[in-house]
Amino acid sequence: MAEKQTTRARCLACKQITQHDILHKTKRTVDDDEVGIICWDNYDVIQCRGCEEISFRHVSTNTEETDEHGNLVPTTKLYPSRETREPINDYYYFPAKVLRVYKEMLRAISNEAPILAAVGLRAVVEGICEDKKCNGRNLETKINELVQQGALSNDQADFLHLQRFMGNDAAHEIEPPAKIELEAALTIIESLLTTLYVLPETAAKMKRSGKHLKKMKARLAKPKSP
Repeated sequence: MAEKQTTRARCLACKQITQHDILHKTKRTVDDDEVGIICWDNYDVIQCRGCEEISFRHVSTNTEETDEHGNLVPTTKLYPSRETREPINDYYYFPAKVLRVYKEMLRAISNEAPILAAVGLRAVVEGICEDKKCNGRNLETKINELVQQGALSNDQADFLHLQRFMGNDAAHEIEPPAKIELEAALTIIESLLTTLYVLPETAAKMKRSGKHLKKMKARLAKPKSP
């Protein structure tokens, strides 16, 4: 029996680079005479030798992508993507609907789907407005209503309006945002989620803890009966 071929790759489960067995591999070559480009694709089913997690790898090279010495520069993609965007700390404080669309949006970012991610970010804002009982006729007026409620500052609202425009372009113009814009929008949204849902719960915990501490100190300060 032929010995299994192996390779090193970042394991989805182990979260580090491990040795993988190549369970199956397929190669394909495309020679485009009209433009003079040759492309090579290698498709592999791989399995981590540690946790036995199975995933898929695509390694592609072509005659147009070379280094300064003329050597081919391969592009490697792993599926599911290893660039998984994790939710922020204490995300479990989010309302159920907001949490669901937030997690779906993170999956879109992780899988390099910028149009879906931009629409998802807009949907997170919609979910926040629904949770805060904003009754405006459109998202613009709902965001302004959040300011009136005191939930947002004017500066935060301005950022959300920029996010709204990005989501509109993605949905209606089928225009993907630049990666830097998407990252900036995500930072703004996560900051807002922290302000609206995480910090109030953290403050409430601190107050409860403070009350318990005062009670304990009061009991300890009482003189003992003879």
